[in-house]
Amino acid sequence: MENSNQETEIGQKAVATAGLVYFGSITTGFLGIVGAVIAIANNQSAGGLHLLASAFAFGLLANALYRH
Repeated sequence: MENSNQETEIGQKAVATAGLVYFGSITTGFLGIVGAVIAIANNQSAGGLHLLASAFAFGLLANALYRH
């Protein structure tokens, strides 16, 4: 009986960790887009770097979601 409780607790921690990773990826992606828009509006050349970070975050998230 106790073994089942431990497995449930480990499963809940795994789901919570996955949720934090998804939230962090989405946050990084959107902040990258916002940073790119601000950089382009101020005629700075760092817009591409922000878009690269955004694409990388969204790409990792898509890979994690669509993996079998």
